[in-house]
Amino acid sequence: MLDLAMRGKLVKQDPNDEPASVLLEKIKAEKQELIKEKKIKKTKPLPPITDDEKPFDIPDSWEWVRCQSVTTGNFKSITPDKIKIGENLIELADIESYSGKLINVEKITEKVGSNKYQYVKGDVLFAKLRPYLKKVVLAPNNGVCTTELLPIDGININNNFLYYVFTSDSFFNQIKKEMHGVNLPRVSPKKLSELIIPLPPLLEQNRIVANLNNVCAIIDKNI
Repeated sequence: MLDLAMRGKLVKQDPNDEPASVLLEKIKAEKQELIKEKKIKKTKPLPPITDDEKPFDIPDSWEWVRCQSVTTGNFKSITPDKIKIGENLIELADIESYSGKLINVEKITEKVGSNKYQYVKGDVLFAKLRPYLKKVVLAPNNGVCTTELLPIDGININNNFLYYVFTSDSFFNQIKKEMHGVNLPRVSPKKLSELIIPLPPLLEQNRIVANLNNVCAIIDKNI
């Protein structure tokens, strides 16, 4: 079902939806404004997407985009002295492999010994270490996390849709080609930012998310 969603075959396209090409222009404008306000850093231009990179066809109202072009990817490293007791903490072990479920909610009870990334509620936390375990979760709160998790926020995009994209087989087929390391394989933030994802119109993103959420709720209820 997730594969059908990524191909635009889960819900019907609505000709009244604003096409992704228009959404993409809005995203570009918003990103320039964030750079101007110094909320994110300016990045180097991304290479154009070639036909050979596209793993399958998508509807005409959709667009193929590189992750970096539609997300902030602005990882804020926090030093131990700035992390407060009582803050929420998410470690790799707190996320269940393959399901993306947060199985443990931690609070910081003593001074931590290493830098952490700051995240906000709704960010997609993506594990760069052993990414094939699909440890991807939507942040349920504000807090800090291990630097092995990359907090990613979409720009004018439904982050729930991004979550489903990042757990799809088509996305992980790209990651398999970019992993490095033998014992502890990982994907670099730079390589992750260059991977391509399908971008539907925003209203269609919302319909896809609603459909997938309903299915997941039914599955969880019957487990």
